[in-house]
Amino acid sequence: MLLITLALAATAAQGQAVFRSVMPDGRIVYGDQPAPGAKETKEVSLPQPNIATPPPAPAPPKQSAPATTPRQQAPDSDDDRVRSAERDLQTAKAALEAGREPQPGERAGSAGGASRLTDAYFQRIQSLETAVASAQKKFDDAVARRRGGR
Repeated sequence: MLLITLALAATAAQGQAVFRSVMPDGRIVYGDQPAPGAKETKEVSLPQPNIATPPPAPAPPKQSAPATTPRQQAPDSDDDRVRSAERDLQTAKAALEAGREPQPGERAGSAGGASRLTDAYFQRIQSLETAVASAQKKFDDAVARRRGGR
């Protein structure tokens, strides 16, 4: 009885109950409720999910530019903005592609034995897509500014 009480307390502390159900055909189904028609069901405790976004890639070190006159400096700074915006866009696109794989805790089991992606997954993907759109806009603006300056 003490073991059951401890298991229930651990699950309650986690704030989420998960059930492991064994179906008559031997399939094992996990879900937030016991699966209907299961021949055996028990509540299991899961470790806390470790959900984190990957850190941004470090920016490459800046190289020192040769001394220039103020008149020569403007095109270089526009070119630098374009290069920087392009790097940021590539980084954002790479993060989006890498982030398409669901992370632990972003899948939920269904009673039919399948799984579905959670809202947390879709929110994370939306934020990565927003970052790509923002980086694309900065890149487009930098290119337009460079074209307008020459």
